[in-house]
Amino acid sequence: MSGSRKGDKVEFSELKDTVLEEINEVLDEVSNSSINRFIEMILESNKVFVIGVGRVMLMSCAFAKRLNHLRVNAHVVGETTMPPIGKRDLLIAVSGSGETMTTVNVAKLAKSHGAKIALVTARSKSTLSKIADLTIKIPCPTKLKLNGEYKSIQPMSNLFEQSLLIFYDCISMIIQEQRGITEKEMWLLHANLE
Repeated sequence: MSGSRKGDKVEFSELKDTVLEEINEVLDEVSNSSINRFIEMILESNKVFVIGVGRVMLMSCAFAKRLNHLRVNAHVVGETTMPPIGKRDLLIAVSGSGETMTTVNVAKLAKSHGAKIALVTARSKSTLSKIADLTIKIPCPTKLKLNGEYKSIQPMSNLFEQSLLIFYDCISMIIQEQRGITEKEMWLLHANLE
């Protein structure tokens, strides 16, 4: 753990409080105008696609699943059943650094097919931000370890991934409210081959 000495006893309660405080701090920095535009882009699109790598992709898969519960036609890039992307579609590209090559390449390909790109990142200036139609910044540490990045007690990109899931869930709840979809209706769209 960042900031701890070998042999120090780490208390769960204290650690949990600090982690939650960090998540709250970085999410407080997300621009309201970018959140509103992000929601508009999702609701204006015929299809929504998500792309990320590693744990970022896991959070994005969870978001795609929830979007489908909200009657948004959402897909995960790379899945066997993924349809083609086109002009009325949106790619949500997620990369803390904004430099993840897989995500950069997929974003370029989506753009060549006329899709809009919404980037969720920890850096507002990056290769991906140059491609994106919208950049949403969650100011967290990245793998690049650049000067001026938020300092977290957590290792690697934990803070970005945790904040991403909370961000996505809050966006989902706003969409649910705007569309007037009840939780009962969401459950009817939930997978039942379980």
